[in-house]
Amino acid sequence: MTLRKTCQWLLIGMFMIMVVSGCGSQEQSQSGEMANIHSTTGKSRTMEGLQPDPAQKDSSSSNVKAALSKKGAAVSQEQRKVIYQADLNMKVVNLSKARKAMEAAAKKRGGYLVNASQSRSGKEVTGTLVFRIPQDSFQSFLNQIEDVAQEISSQNISGNDVTEEYVDLKSRLRAKKAVEKRLLEMMDEAKNTDDLLQVSQQLSVVQEEIEQIKGRIQYLENQTDYSTVTVHAVQYAALNDAEGKPGLWKQITLSFVQSLGWLRDLLEGALVVGAALVPPAMLLAALIIPVYLWYRRRKQSPPNTPGDRENSSM
Repeated sequence: MTLRKTCQWLLIGMFMIMVVSGCGSQEQSQSGEMANIHSTTGKSRTMEGLQPDPAQKDSSSSNVKAALSKKGAAVSQEQRKVIYQADLNMKVVNLSKARKAMEAAAKKRGGYLVNASQSRSGKEVTGTLVFRIPQDSFQSFLNQIEDVAQEISSQNISGNDVTEEYVDLKSRLRAKKAVEKRLLEMMDEAKNTDDLLQVSQQLSVVQEEIEQIKGRIQYLENQTDYSTVTVHAVQYAALNDAEGKPGLWKQITLSFVQSLGWLRDLLEGALVVGAALVPPAMLLAALIIPVYLWYRRRKQSPPNTPGDRENSSM
């Protein structure tokens, strides 16, 4: 029994020694790894003076995501950025008067005319007008257009919600400005030309990105503050009268005006032809008049008789 207990205790002791030695080697390996990490970190810190802090970049990225999640949920309906566009096809009695009325309605609401074009094909006159209207006056302007039109053929209103993009750009702009500030500080701390050049290049890239983001933000703000209304108007001659013909008095007036137009054209044509014939007439006169005078003088002079010849010879 004593020998058996002794063997058992020996086995237990050997097992404990193995466990203790294993733990010790693991601790040594961990301590070695930590030492390597610290040594590597110590070397890398020598380059950190001229490089943006990676933790700052990570925190900026996380801040952007957090801002998007928070602001996306907190944006109210009034603060949302939506680009509204309207496209209308309409018929009018008088395109010129309709255009003046729509321009006046746009100006009254703080809007303006961006583009205008007009064309004619037979009795049909078409025009395209593009307006920029403040968003808060968008619907009232559409109502005013409906009053101007004789008939609305089609109307299409669309909206593009760019709130998420706008919030994202704002957050990115703040993050880029933070990086720009850090690079400016590093530029002041640079001790040699190489370091200064490296920081200057990074700063130039960041500032270019900032300008691009600002430009996109301004574009979205302009597009959301002002809505675009495109009007395609058609003036038909048939709209002047219920049967497609003008009234009797209008026909008489039109005939009289056309007669005056023909008379004017006839007089203008005669004047043009007369002016064109003046140079050749002057040339012919210069040639014919001397010949005519010579011939007339010759005809009026009396012929010489034989008696006259004898008297002249004596």
